Amino acid sequence: MPKSRRQDDLSLFSGVFPFSAIRGQDAVCKALILNAVNPRVGGLLVCGEKGTAKSSAVRAFGNLLKQELVTIPLNITEDRLTGSLDMEKTIQSGKICFLPGLLYKAHNGMVYIDEVNLLPDHIVDILLNAAANRENHIEREGISYFHESNFILIGTMNLEEGLLRPQFLDRFGLCVYIYGVKDIDTRVEIARNVLAYEDAPLAFRQTYKTADRKINVKIETARITLKNVKADADILRRIADVCIDAHVEGHRADITLMETAKAVAAWDGRAVISDADLEEAAFFALPHRKKAGKENRKEHDENTNNEHHNKQDNDGKKESGNHNGSNDTHRQNGEVFGGQTEKHESGYERGGDSTGDTPLYAAAFQSASRVFTTGNDFKVRNIAHTQDKKRRNGAGRRTTVKSASRSGRYLYSGVERKNNDIALDATIRAASPFQRVRTKNGVAIAIKPEDIREKVRQKKIANLIVFAVDSSGSMGAQRRMEETKGAVLSLLKDAYIKRDKIALVAFRNRGAAVLLPPTGSVRRGYTLLQAMPTGGKTPLNAGLYRSFELVKSELRKDAEMMPILIVITDGRGNVSLTKDAKPREEMLEIGALIAKNKKITSLVIDIEKDGMMKMGYARELSASLNAHYFKIDDLKKDTLLSMVGNMK
Repeated sequence: MPKSRRQDDLSLFSGVFPFSAIRGQDAVCKALILNAVNPRVGGLLVCGEKGTAKSSAVRAFGNLLKQELVTIPLNITEDRLTGSLDMEKTIQSGKICFLPGLLYKAHNGMVYIDEVNLLPDHIVDILLNAAANRENHIEREGISYFHESNFILIGTMNLEEGLLRPQFLDRFGLCVYIYGVKDIDTRVEIARNVLAYEDAPLAFRQTYKTADRKINVKIETARITLKNVKADADILRRIADVCIDAHVEGHRADITLMETAKAVAAWDGRAVISDADLEEAAFFALPHRKKAGKENRKEHDENTNNEHHNKQDNDGKKESGNHNGSNDTHRQNGEVFGGQTEKHESGYERGGDSTGDTPLYAAAFQSASRVFTTGNDFKVRNIAHTQDKKRRNGAGRRTTVKSASRSGRYLYSGVERKNNDIALDATIRAASPFQRVRTKNGVAIAIKPEDIREKVRQKKIANLIVFAVDSSGSMGAQRRMEETKGAVLSLLKDAYIKRDKIALVAFRNRGAAVLLPPTGSVRRGYTLLQAMPTGGKTPLNAGLYRSFELVKSELRKDAEMMPILIVITDGRGNVSLTKDAKPREEMLEIGALIAKNKKITSLVIDIEKDGMMKMGYARELSASLNAHYFKIDDLKKDTLLSMVGNMK
């Protein structure tokens, strides 16, 4: 049967989608170009929705430059990344020989990581060291070796899958947030181009061959121009002023902003940096570093969506795929001079529950009360239990631990024998240098007990996050309950993604009730949070003990679970669990009881205001729980999860 034209084209084709044919993502394309013009810009992080050509743009750009694009897969091992023992040469020569890894290959090239936020922590640490020192140093398995490894780091990620560690995030010079194109004509053109490319790749690439070549030539010209671009004292002062206004941490932003502005000027064929160059450079260099100041945080949050939609409208009107140096897209966004904000898209319905479920409150909750609405939910940063060195079983997507079984990702090898999970590669490497002096007795390689290495594996397990919430009358002040409900809802949504559990215990009047048993149901959880009342006395002791019993019950079901108890209260409990007991003394006893369980990590958020009547009971509770302590002023919609994530 004769081959079709499409089959013939595919059999001959070995390239990728043309860079100049990409539509609707001008900001990403420009940021890639700036890195090519000036590698000192420091790389690029592309954050965006799935299916927005993030990976396609990066691969197309690497093909355009004919430059080494080293892709780091998520399941990469440490020895493949940094290099390892060359077993064949070592066995033959009897001397230790080094086999280079991907970081050696990446020198003077580009390192690309798709879904970079899912990269294992130990691989992130290696990349951080290599990016900071511009060299790769290996000290293991009898190897002592280093080589230069200066590369442009490019990562793409979907914000719905979690965030990056701050240290790693700061290593990306530029950052671009991208979304699906809203302009109908552009979307049609994107679909038409993809279909044409899939039908006849060679012919499609030939159509854009000239355009790609022009971009390549212009990059080479800009590199020459860059040598003559200087940042004078006035420009440096302006850069410093912009970074101060953006509330960035450290000084890396200043350097990145300067190098980016130089690249923008060089791309436009100028040796003088203009105000517009600085504005465009800030658009790229500051979005992932900018921190909203206290005086404008509320306004910043309220205007986030409006700014994003205005930007998308402008992008849609601009001719897509034009990389001839026009800066209109970025110059129209002067209001984003200090940075760009992330689009919030929870993906969950906010309507009522159609199941008919209603809260089942204890009799103690039946009293006059007020029900606050649920505050705005928010995108949460990654939170996890403090990582420990214990090997654990279990499953989930939250806390990274060493695996106690043969399941999980193979990280590295060790001499400790735990579960007979032999690391054959490491065992052979350990035995290789001695083969010439050992009697093999007809075997291919002689291995002794001291050579045996076992695999150390890594996996993720679930957490149980229990909120013990004071819903007494004091929580009604300044609508704190509304804000607390928003934080709990956000945690519940994040728990759904991470496959762990969340529970809510509320205490008011004369008792405590489990409003939300351990669950991952967003719809049911939202319904229960909406109906949670506020008012009455403060039975703190009942809330603490009920939460503790809930945690113990869950630990009996899954002993490997790592629970976090978050208590939100002013500590002024005025109802005892036992007759004739003093509430404060009983509170401290219960706190000490919980602290004895080393599997529980606790956090106390103090809602008591400073002043003449301040009692400090919440701090005493924190001490008895051996918990992390925070003031109510830290209980903000965008900081509660940060506190949990930063617990050490």
